[in-house]
Amino acid sequence: MMSATERRDQVVLGPLPPSFLRLETRTSNGETVTTVTADPAIGRQVDLPTPPPGTQQPPTSGARPPAPQQRPGVPPQHQSQPDLQPAQPYVPQAGLSITIAQAVLNKSYTLIGSMDPYVRLKVGHNTYETFTHAGADKAPCWNKVYHCALPNTHSVRTVSVEIFDERALTDDQRIAYAKIAVPQSVFEGHTLDEWFPLSGKLGEAKEGSINLIISYTTMPMITLPYQRIHYPYAGVAPQHFTPRPPPEISEADVNNIKDMFPEVDKEVIRTVLESKHGNVEAAVAAILDIMDGDGGS
Repeated sequence: MMSATERRDQVVLGPLPPSFLRLETRTSNGETVTTVTADPAIGRQVDLPTPPPGTQQPPTSGARPPAPQQRPGVPPQHQSQPDLQPAQPYVPQAGLSITIAQAVLNKSYTLIGSMDPYVRLKVGHNTYETFTHAGADKAPCWNKVYHCALPNTHSVRTVSVEIFDERALTDDQRIAYAKIAVPQSVFEGHTLDEWFPLSGKLGEAKEGSINLIISYTTMPMITLPYQRIHYPYAGVAPQHFTPRPPPEISEADVNNIKDMFPEVDKEVIRTVLESKHGNVEAAVAAILDIMDGDGGS
Protein backbone atom coordinates (compact mmCIF):
# COMPACT_ATOMS: atom_id res chain seq x y z
CA MET A 1 0.00 0.00 0.00
CA MET A 2 1.35 3.39 -1.00
CA SER A 3 1.97 5.98 1.65
CA ALA A 4 0.74 9.56 1.53
CA THR A 5 4.28 10.79 0.68
CA GLU A 6 4.49 8.44 -2.31
CA ARG A 7 1.09 9.59 -3.61
CA ARG A 8 2.12 13.23 -3.35
CA ASP A 9 5.29 12.50 -5.33
CA GLN A 10 3.15 11.37 -8.29
CA VAL A 11 1.21 14.64 -8.40
CA VAL A 12 2.10 16.76 -11.44
CA LEU A 13 2.54 20.43 -10.63
CA GLY A 14 2.21 23.22 -13.12
CA PRO A 15 -0.07 23.92 -16.10
CA LEU A 16 -1.91 20.93 -17.55
CA PRO A 17 -1.31 19.97 -21.16
CA PRO A 18 -4.11 20.77 -23.69
CA SER A 19 -4.71 17.04 -24.22
CA PHE A 20 -5.43 16.36 -20.54
CA LEU A 21 -8.64 14.31 -20.18
CA ARG A 22 -9.48 14.82 -23.87
CA LEU A 23 -10.37 12.23 -26.48
CA GLU A 24 -8.33 12.58 -29.65
CA THR A 25 -9.12 10.62 -32.83
CA ARG A 26 -6.65 9.63 -35.49
CA THR A 27 -6.66 7.32 -38.49
CA SER A 28 -4.33 4.29 -38.48
CA ASN A 29 -4.37 1.75 -41.28
CA GLY A 30 -7.76 2.91 -42.45
CA GLU A 31 -9.38 2.35 -39.04
CA THR A 32 -10.66 4.89 -36.58
CA VAL A 33 -9.23 4.47 -33.06
CA THR A 34 -9.40 6.58 -29.91
CA THR A 35 -6.45 7.06 -27.53
CA VAL A 36 -6.93 8.09 -23.94
CA THR A 37 -4.03 10.51 -23.29
CA ALA A 38 -4.79 11.52 -19.70
CA ASP A 39 -1.87 9.38 -18.53
CA PRO A 40 0.53 7.53 -20.86
CA ALA A 41 0.87 4.80 -18.28
CA ILE A 42 -2.80 3.86 -18.52
CA GLY A 43 -3.38 4.82 -22.11
CA ARG A 44 -5.24 2.27 -24.14
CA GLN A 45 -6.72 1.95 -27.57
CA VAL A 46 -10.42 1.30 -28.02
CA ASP A 47 -11.81 0.25 -31.37
CA LEU A 48 -14.84 2.31 -32.35
CA PRO A 49 -17.04 1.82 -35.41
CA THR A 50 -16.83 4.37 -38.14
CA PRO A 51 -19.74 6.82 -37.71
CA PRO A 52 -22.15 7.04 -40.66
CA PRO A 53 -22.00 10.10 -42.90
CA GLY A 54 -23.69 13.16 -41.39
CA THR A 55 -23.30 12.01 -37.77
CA GLN A 56 -22.11 14.75 -35.41
CA GLN A 57 -18.72 14.19 -33.77
CA PRO A 58 -18.17 14.82 -30.05
CA PRO A 59 -17.28 18.46 -29.40
CA THR A 60 -13.60 19.25 -29.02
CA SER A 61 -12.02 21.60 -26.53
CA GLY A 62 -13.43 25.11 -26.78
CA ALA A 63 -16.19 24.10 -29.22
CA ARG A 64 -19.75 25.29 -28.60
CA PRO A 65 -22.59 22.79 -28.43
CA PRO A 66 -24.62 22.55 -31.61
CA ALA A 67 -27.59 24.87 -31.83
CA PRO A 68 -31.03 23.25 -31.71
CA GLN A 69 -32.60 22.63 -35.06
CA GLN A 70 -35.12 25.21 -36.13
CA ARG A 71 -38.40 24.59 -37.89
CA PRO A 72 -38.51 26.08 -41.36
CA GLY A 73 -40.21 29.44 -41.50
CA VAL A 74 -40.35 29.95 -37.69
CA PRO A 75 -38.20 32.68 -36.09
CA PRO A 76 -35.65 31.38 -33.54
CA GLN A 77 -37.15 33.37 -30.64
CA HIS A 78 -40.45 31.47 -30.98
CA GLN A 79 -38.98 27.96 -30.88
CA SER A 80 -39.74 27.30 -27.20
CA GLN A 81 -43.03 29.24 -27.02
CA PRO A 82 -46.40 27.63 -27.72
CA ASP A 83 -48.47 28.96 -30.58
CA LEU A 84 -51.22 30.81 -28.74
CA GLN A 85 -54.00 32.54 -30.61
CA PRO A 86 -55.40 35.74 -29.11
CA ALA A 87 -58.89 35.44 -27.65
CA GLN A 88 -61.57 36.45 -30.08
CA PRO A 89 -63.66 39.42 -28.95
CA TYR A 90 -67.21 38.56 -27.94
CA VAL A 91 -69.74 39.62 -30.54
CA PRO A 92 -73.17 40.26 -28.99
CA GLN A 93 -76.12 38.65 -30.73
CA ALA A 94 -79.57 40.15 -31.01
CA GLY A 95 -82.77 38.25 -30.41
CA LEU A 96 -86.05 38.10 -28.56
CA SER A 97 -86.19 38.37 -24.79
CA ILE A 98 -89.37 36.58 -23.69
CA THR A 99 -90.61 36.59 -20.10
CA ILE A 100 -93.23 33.99 -19.23
CA ALA A 101 -94.83 35.78 -16.29
CA GLN A 102 -98.05 34.05 -15.25
CA ALA A 103 -101.31 32.56 -16.46
CA VAL A 104 -104.95 32.38 -15.42
CA LEU A 105 -106.77 29.17 -16.39
CA ASN A 106 -110.53 28.66 -16.50
CA LYS A 107 -110.69 24.93 -15.69
CA SER A 108 -108.79 22.39 -13.62
CA TYR A 109 -108.33 19.07 -15.41
CA THR A 110 -107.38 16.99 -12.39
CA LEU A 111 -109.71 15.01 -10.15
CA ILE A 112 -107.41 14.64 -7.16
CA GLY A 113 -105.47 17.57 -5.77
CA SER A 114 -104.35 20.51 -7.91
CA MET A 115 -102.70 20.85 -11.30
CA ASP A 116 -98.93 21.32 -11.60
CA PRO A 117 -98.56 23.54 -14.69
CA TYR A 118 -95.47 24.33 -16.72
CA VAL A 119 -95.01 26.13 -20.07
CA ARG A 120 -93.35 24.92 -23.24
CA LEU A 121 -92.19 27.80 -25.46
CA LYS A 122 -91.25 27.33 -29.11
CA VAL A 123 -89.29 29.99 -30.98
CA GLY A 124 -88.27 28.93 -34.47
CA HIS A 125 -86.58 25.53 -34.20
CA ASN A 126 -85.78 25.90 -30.49
CA THR A 127 -87.89 24.68 -27.57
CA TYR A 128 -87.73 26.01 -24.01
CA GLU A 129 -89.54 24.86 -20.88
CA THR A 130 -90.20 26.51 -17.55
CA PHE A 131 -90.09 24.84 -14.18
CA THR A 132 -93.24 23.23 -12.81
CA HIS A 133 -95.27 25.40 -10.45
CA ALA A 134 -96.43 22.59 -8.18
CA GLY A 135 -99.92 22.97 -6.77
CA ALA A 136 -100.63 26.23 -8.60
CA ASP A 137 -103.72 24.74 -10.26
CA LYS A 138 -105.45 27.53 -12.23
CA ALA A 139 -103.17 30.43 -11.20
CA PRO A 140 -99.55 29.49 -12.00
CA CYS A 141 -96.71 32.01 -11.87
CA TRP A 142 -93.26 31.46 -13.40
CA ASN A 143 -91.52 34.82 -14.14
CA LYS A 144 -89.00 32.98 -16.30
CA VAL A 145 -86.90 34.94 -18.82
CA TYR A 146 -85.56 33.35 -22.02
CA HIS A 147 -83.13 34.91 -24.51
CA CYS A 148 -83.86 33.48 -27.95
CA ALA A 149 -81.21 34.25 -30.56
CA LEU A 150 -82.40 35.24 -34.03
CA PRO A 151 -80.27 35.43 -37.18
CA ASN A 152 -82.29 38.44 -38.41
CA THR A 153 -85.54 40.30 -37.75
CA HIS A 154 -87.40 38.38 -40.45
CA SER A 155 -86.62 34.81 -39.39
CA VAL A 156 -89.24 34.52 -36.63
CA ARG A 157 -92.53 36.39 -36.54
CA THR A 158 -94.59 34.06 -34.35
CA VAL A 159 -93.99 32.13 -31.13
CA SER A 160 -96.11 29.38 -29.62
CA VAL A 161 -96.79 28.49 -26.00
CA GLU A 162 -98.30 25.34 -24.52
CA ILE A 163 -99.30 24.81 -20.89
CA PHE A 164 -99.01 21.26 -19.56
CA ASP A 165 -100.10 19.63 -16.32
CA GLU A 166 -97.23 17.50 -15.07
CA ARG A 167 -98.36 14.00 -14.07
CA ALA A 168 -96.50 11.48 -11.95
CA LEU A 169 -97.82 8.18 -13.32
CA THR A 170 -99.12 9.12 -16.75
CA ASP A 171 -98.06 11.34 -19.63
CA ASP A 172 -98.28 15.08 -19.05
CA GLN A 173 -101.57 16.53 -20.25
CA ARG A 174 -101.71 19.61 -22.45
CA ILE A 175 -104.13 22.09 -20.89
CA ALA A 176 -104.00 25.09 -23.20
CA TYR A 177 -102.07 26.55 -26.09
CA ALA A 178 -101.66 29.78 -28.08
CA LYS A 179 -99.85 31.03 -31.17
CA ILE A 180 -98.70 34.61 -30.74
CA ALA A 181 -97.68 36.97 -33.54
CA VAL A 182 -94.76 39.28 -32.75
CA PRO A 183 -95.63 42.77 -34.06
CA GLN A 184 -93.19 44.93 -35.98
CA SER A 185 -93.12 47.45 -33.13
CA VAL A 186 -91.15 44.95 -31.01
CA PHE A 187 -88.32 44.89 -33.56
CA GLU A 188 -88.35 48.70 -33.55
CA GLY A 189 -87.51 48.87 -29.86
CA HIS A 190 -90.90 48.72 -28.11
CA THR A 191 -91.64 46.25 -25.31
CA LEU A 192 -94.80 44.17 -25.57
CA ASP A 193 -96.45 43.39 -22.21
CA GLU A 194 -99.86 41.83 -22.79
CA TRP A 195 -102.22 39.00 -21.85
CA PHE A 196 -102.85 36.55 -24.67
CA PRO A 197 -105.92 34.25 -24.85
CA LEU A 198 -105.46 30.49 -24.56
CA SER A 199 -107.31 27.77 -26.45
CA GLY A 200 -108.04 24.19 -25.52
CA LYS A 201 -110.86 21.72 -24.93
CA LEU A 202 -113.25 24.48 -23.86
CA GLY A 203 -112.87 26.11 -27.25
CA GLU A 204 -110.96 28.81 -29.08
CA ALA A 205 -109.64 31.47 -26.66
CA LYS A 206 -111.74 30.01 -23.80
CA GLU A 207 -109.12 28.31 -21.63
CA GLY A 208 -107.86 31.50 -19.98
CA SER A 209 -104.94 33.80 -20.72
CA ILE A 210 -101.18 34.03 -20.30
CA ASN A 211 -99.02 37.09 -19.61
CA LEU A 212 -95.90 37.46 -21.78
CA ILE A 213 -93.33 40.26 -21.97
CA ILE A 214 -91.53 40.35 -25.33
CA SER A 215 -88.74 42.67 -26.44
CA TYR A 216 -86.01 42.74 -29.08
CA THR A 217 -82.63 43.31 -27.49
CA THR A 218 -78.92 42.50 -27.59
CA MET A 219 -78.36 39.41 -25.53
CA PRO A 220 -75.44 39.13 -23.09
CA MET A 221 -75.56 35.37 -23.47
CA ILE A 222 -77.38 32.71 -25.43
CA THR A 223 -79.86 30.51 -23.59
CA LEU A 224 -79.48 26.99 -24.89
CA PRO A 225 -82.70 25.16 -25.72
CA TYR A 226 -83.81 22.82 -22.99
CA GLN A 227 -86.00 19.81 -23.65
CA ARG A 228 -87.52 18.01 -20.69
CA ILE A 229 -86.91 14.28 -20.66
CA HIS A 230 -89.99 12.31 -19.68
CA TYR A 231 -88.46 8.84 -20.08
CA PRO A 232 -85.73 8.35 -17.44
CA TYR A 233 -85.01 4.77 -18.53
CA ALA A 234 -84.37 5.52 -22.20
CA GLY A 235 -81.15 3.94 -23.43
CA VAL A 236 -80.92 1.40 -20.59
CA ALA A 237 -80.34 -2.17 -21.65
CA PRO A 238 -83.58 -4.17 -21.69
CA GLN A 239 -84.21 -6.28 -18.66
CA HIS A 240 -86.54 -9.15 -17.98
CA PHE A 241 -89.36 -8.32 -15.61
CA THR A 242 -92.00 -10.55 -14.15
CA PRO A 243 -95.38 -9.35 -15.43
CA ARG A 244 -97.48 -7.97 -12.63
CA PRO A 245 -100.93 -9.42 -12.01
CA PRO A 246 -103.96 -7.54 -13.31
CA PRO A 247 -105.06 -4.73 -10.99
CA GLU A 248 -108.04 -5.15 -8.70
CA ILE A 249 -110.78 -2.78 -9.78
CA SER A 250 -112.92 -1.69 -6.87
CA GLU A 251 -116.63 -1.25 -7.31
CA ALA A 252 -116.42 2.12 -5.58
CA ASP A 253 -114.12 3.49 -8.32
CA VAL A 254 -116.45 2.21 -11.00
CA ASN A 255 -119.45 3.83 -9.31
CA ASN A 256 -117.65 7.15 -8.86
CA ILE A 257 -116.77 7.32 -12.56
CA LYS A 258 -120.30 6.17 -13.43
CA ASP A 259 -121.69 9.14 -11.48
CA MET A 260 -119.48 11.45 -13.58
CA PHE A 261 -120.44 9.79 -16.89
CA PRO A 262 -123.96 8.34 -16.54
CA GLU A 263 -124.17 7.58 -20.25
CA VAL A 264 -121.10 5.29 -20.17
CA ASP A 265 -121.70 1.62 -19.42
CA LYS A 266 -120.06 0.13 -16.32
CA GLU A 267 -118.31 -2.58 -18.32
CA VAL A 268 -116.69 0.10 -20.47
CA ILE A 269 -115.57 1.94 -17.34
CA ARG A 270 -114.15 -1.26 -15.87
CA THR A 271 -112.28 -2.01 -19.10
CA VAL A 272 -110.76 1.49 -19.16
CA LEU A 273 -109.74 1.16 -15.50
CA GLU A 274 -108.04 -2.15 -16.23
CA SER A 275 -106.14 -0.64 -19.17
CA LYS A 276 -104.97 2.20 -16.89
CA HIS A 277 -103.98 -0.24 -14.10
CA GLY A 278 -106.63 1.08 -11.74
CA ASN A 279 -105.58 4.74 -12.05
CA VAL A 280 -108.84 6.68 -11.68
CA GLU A 281 -107.37 9.95 -12.93
CA ALA A 282 -105.95 8.37 -16.08
CA ALA A 283 -109.21 6.49 -16.70
CA VAL A 284 -111.26 9.70 -16.48
CA ALA A 285 -108.89 11.44 -18.89
CA ALA A 286 -109.19 8.52 -21.33
CA ILE A 287 -112.99 8.59 -21.17
CA LEU A 288 -112.96 12.34 -21.78
CA ASP A 289 -110.80 11.82 -24.86
CA ILE A 290 -113.17 9.12 -26.13
CA MET A 291 -116.20 11.33 -25.63
CA ASP A 292 -114.47 14.31 -27.29
CA GLY A 293 -113.64 12.11 -30.26
CA ASP A 294 -117.19 10.88 -30.54
CA GLY A 295 -118.51 14.42 -30.30
CA GLY A 296 -116.13 15.68 -32.99
CA SER A 297 -117.09 12.94 -35.41
